[in-house]
Amino acid sequence: MEILVTLKKFEQLKKISDYKVKGVILGTNLFSNRFLFDLDELKKLALECIIYNLDMYVMIDTLIEEYDRHLLKEYIEFLQFLRPKGIYFSDLGVYRVLKELDFKGEMIYDPSTLITNSLDASFLLNNGIDRVVASREITLDEIAAIAKNTAHRLDMQIFGYLRQSTSKRHFLKNYFEHLGRSVDISNAEDVRIIEKSRDYKMPIYEGRYGTDIYTDYILYTYEETALLDKIIDHAIIDSLFIEDDLLFKVLRDYSLLNENNSKLLANNLKLNFEDKVFDKGYLYQKTNITKQEFYE
Repeated sequence: MEILVTLKKFEQLKKISDYKVKGVILGTNLFSNRFLFDLDELKKLALECIIYNLDMYVMIDTLIEEYDRHLLKEYIEFLQFLRPKGIYFSDLGVYRVLKELDFKGEMIYDPSTLITNSLDASFLLNNGIDRVVASREITLDEIAAIAKNTAHRLDMQIFGYLRQSTSKRHFLKNYFEHLGRSVDISNAEDVRIIEKSRDYKMPIYEGRYGTDIYTDYILYTYEETALLDKIIDHAIIDSLFIEDDLLFKVLRDYSLLNENNSKLLANNLKLNFEDKVFDKGYLYQKTNITKQEFYE
């Protein structure tokens, strides 16, 4: 199992390379709602990844409209020049363009919640896609079954907040306009929402392409790492909403994790970051049960 980290800031790169990390996932303000690098910065990052011996993956995580197709082709042609290790994408329309342009890197399909069974995963892998990313809303047993039936060509998010919903609407902008207030909190990572019937805070992120809402808790998989190491191809640590001290603590922990110390390191993590909520998400409870309890 190789570990990948989503990269938010240029200055994180060198420090990330000090840990047991295979590469980084990043993106630009084109065709990504959460990554803010521009094209010139991406060129510099491509060179820095070579210097620090890190694989560079580019994320295209928006839905592609027909009128975007020409710009998408230009963007992928630009990426071809940088030679990333691969591209993560959430819209199969991106895959068609990648094939059309004879993209040489890895093509990894990450639709967030759709890869829930072996049949779907196998169909995609048998038709040219290199890897798929397991849904964030299935159990560990279901993930293991998919991995077994797809020759382990499966990636998985192992740490970070989980995206609960996404919309092309700009909810925060519309909300403040409704109140008659001029407030711009686009691309801010410190915004939380609280529903009247619940007392926990959910991170909300509004970018160029819309609004995403995330879980109030952070998924962590310390005790599961021994199993995941045998069945997962690449494991993703998502740094969105994660402060640097927590991120680098986690990277250190995952470089040291084994079956004997996983519980100790997990307890130490919770003690050091008591203000955070760490949870197993859906790994041991099916989605329909979890969501039934959520809505009751």
